[in-house]
Amino acid sequence: MDEKKEKQNIPKLLLGFVERINGDHVGAYAAQAAYFMIMSFIPFLLFLTTLIQYTPLTYNVVSDAIRGFMPDSLQNFVLLIVAEVYNRSIAVVPISALLALWSAGKAMQSLTNGLNTIYHVKETRNWLLNRIYAVLYTLLFGVALIVSLLLLVLGNKIQAASSKYIPVLGKLIGSIIGARTLLVFGVLFLVFLFLYKVLPNRRATMKSQAPGALMIAVGWSVFSFFFSLYFEIFPNISNMYGSLTALIMLMLWLYSCMYLVLCGAEINAYFEKQFRMAQASMREMLNREKAENDDGKEKASSDAGQEEMVVDIEKEKDPS
Repeated sequence: MDEKKEKQNIPKLLLGFVERINGDHVGAYAAQAAYFMIMSFIPFLLFLTTLIQYTPLTYNVVSDAIRGFMPDSLQNFVLLIVAEVYNRSIAVVPISALLALWSAGKAMQSLTNGLNTIYHVKETRNWLLNRIYAVLYTLLFGVALIVSLLLLVLGNKIQAASSKYIPVLGKLIGSIIGARTLLVFGVLFLVFLFLYKVLPNRRATMKSQAPGALMIAVGWSVFSFFFSLYFEIFPNISNMYGSLTALIMLMLWLYSCMYLVLCGAEINAYFEKQFRMAQASMREMLNREKAENDDGKEKASSDAGQEEMVVDIEKEKDPS
């Protein structure tokens, strides 16, 4: 009876989830976030490329990373911007980077508004502090991307150095670097987990935000793969938009990705009760198994003790 009831509740839960997405205007907030992302995409790219110039990463390395992260239809557009920054005078670059960072923070702030609506909380924090935090989060996001690039590019040198002094750590780093796709997925998961934890005006544990971050990290990777695949199969779309093709593709990709990010927050908010119940059931099951094992051990030791007593009694009766 309970199993039938649970099966009937699954479609009801999914329908309620879709209704909540519509009720929270996820599509509208995704469009708003994507708009500001586009407005700040070039400034953020300028800022990120500026930071990279102070690292051992060369233009060829960065271009290879862009080909790995970005859909094929957007690569030429982004590579042109990166090449422009690398050709600039390095003395002028820091000022441009600061302005770009402030502009890029607006996209993070628009994403915060969407997450507050999804979690049904009002924004009570100071506007200026929010703006500064948005800039800091954008900076951290850029640093996370650069660290992942450094691991991918300088990973062999790091592994060699660590193997010399700490062999176990060297093997671990080698395994991580060998799984490059897994490394990119891990960066996405940590970024989404961080966003869900710190951006909304609510207190939440990392553990409670992990399900949505995990699902959307998978969804983002799968979507980007099929997005690139679609434009490989149907390359004639450039005939429709002409010189605006790259911009249109960027808009579609960013909107879809922002929609996925907000859906991840919806997963955490809507299924929070179910996740807690599942965790409680898991803990209860583990405790029950532990108690049964302890009872079994006590019973076994008790039986062994009784057998020893019987043997001793028999020896007393028959001393020979």
